[in-house]
Amino acid sequence: MIKDRLRELNIKLTELSDYVKVSRPTLYKYIESYEKEDFKNVRPDVLGLFRYLENPSVKREQAITYMLSSSTEEVSDGKDAIRKYLLDPNASQSKIELIQRLIATDVMDGIVPYLNNCIDVLSQEDITDDQIHQIARFVNLRSDVTRNVQLGPEELEKAKNTVRKSNEHA
Repeated sequence: MIKDRLRELNIKLTELSDYVKVSRPTLYKYIESYEKEDFKNVRPDVLGLFRYLENPSVKREQAITYMLSSSTEEVSDGKDAIRKYLLDPNASQSKIELIQRLIATDVMDGIVPYLNNCIDVLSQEDITDDQIHQIARFVNLRSDVTRNVQLGPEELEKAKNTVRKSNEHA
């Protein structure tokens, strides 16, 4: 039953009615019709959502991503691209995990503008020496991580001290 599945996913009916943009009474009618297999009385996008939620492997995060991506609301600030990416079956799972973690914490907020700048610079055809200087740390890090280069003792000690200091200020 869809009500049980919603409880299992910890999705409140008020929350769901907001996502699908219907009143709670209308949502109750949709649920009732769905459970009676009277699918013609359920709006097609809601029917698709209910069928998606019936899949026992679907987790809460996936359900919410599905609901957001199914929204008919126009989004022109890049959020739509994120929704589509998250629903793409060919999307990189590690990239999806990174996006979810970026949303859930502020630990990376200080570096995000720098990373965005690196992306902008690396997207250009002609990169100046000043721009290379700006992104050198990122380029070196990317290269070292990709090649699995081990840290030297000085780098490791610097990292330990930095982490300790940041934990003291937290």
